[in-house]
Amino acid sequence: MITDIIVLASVAFTVAFVAAWMLSPGLRAWIERPKHRFQDAVREYDRAERRNRESGGGHAS
Repeated sequence: MITDIIVLASVAFTVAFVAAWMLSPGLRAWIERPKHRFQDAVREYDRAERRNRESGGGHAS
């Protein structure tokens, strides 16, 4: 009985979340913002590493 309630509640919350994610571009952007910030940081790191290598800096391997 309690297991059924937990499963049904989980399914209901999942459906509600997916529906909100699909119907609300603002919510989608807010949820995905950390991913984009991380990707931007990785790109900037790669650019800095490339500039460092091109200028002769860095550490010996």
